[in-house]
Amino acid sequence: MIHAPIKKRIKELSHPLTIGFDPDVSDLHPFLARQFNSTPIESFLVNWYQAAVKNILPSAHSIKFQSAFFEQFGPRGLTTLQDIILDSKRRRLHVILDAKRGDIASTMAAYGKTAFDLYQTDSLTVLPWMGTDSLKALLPWLKQGKGVYIVWLSSNESGRALQMKLCDDKKPVAQHLFESFYRFAHEENVTQQIGWVLGATDIPLNLLDHLPSDEHAFLLPGIGAQGAKFNATTSEIRKKYPASLFPISRGLLKPTPTDAVASWDDYSSLVGIRWQDFIRLSAVIH
Repeated sequence: MIHAPIKKRIKELSHPLTIGFDPDVSDLHPFLARQFNSTPIESFLVNWYQAAVKNILPSAHSIKFQSAFFEQFGPRGLTTLQDIILDSKRRRLHVILDAKRGDIASTMAAYGKTAFDLYQTDSLTVLPWMGTDSLKALLPWLKQGKGVYIVWLSSNESGRALQMKLCDDKKPVAQHLFESFYRFAHEENVTQQIGWVLGATDIPLNLLDHLPSDEHAFLLPGIGAQGAKFNATTSEIRKKYPASLFPISRGLLKPTPTDAVASWDDYSSLVGIRWQDFIRLSAVIH
């Protein structure tokens, strides 16, 4: 079950934020660029992670890792990802592996073994376009308490245009997709293991009103660097779906070129300040 423990931790810490550790090495701050160019990649990624979480762990309940930013460095990056995930688990963080896997049968089962058995993550993001067969292959882990976040309504414009395209019955593709996966999860008694990725840049409350009345869990990227803000709509989501999470990544991890960062301690202080700022913003009730 992922809904209940996440909801409990959100209530304990009074905020819905997830650390989005996406170590994108493009357009780095001069300090980070120097570290990247002078340090073995394993050490650089570990140092970046440790500095990022140093001042925010007491008020953090979950963390999301975008696997692509580790995969780009080959075996060294993947080994480092595994080590960092295990460290996050030791720190009692709920770990989401943002790998966006989506296939069927033995291939999807292999993805499940990687995410849940090898990396020991708690949740995995899943692309839905191969249908519920993608979920079927993960049932052994879901029934053991692991979770998935289905990429339902993304934050990119072209993706959203496809997802909201109306079918012959005047319902959008996204609604049919939700109903199909929800029905399968309900039949398999794993609805509490299922979450839904919903881009915070555009939250269609009218569509949410047509969903089954159960308590759902959303993962809402887009706050910060992508332009989404905490507002009346996000407040409504938090009230109605209290197990929902808002990952903060670029707005948290990436200093601007003018930020005074000359050491890892400087960086940790900056991230800690930004984290508290986001917590304060998320607490405003509109």
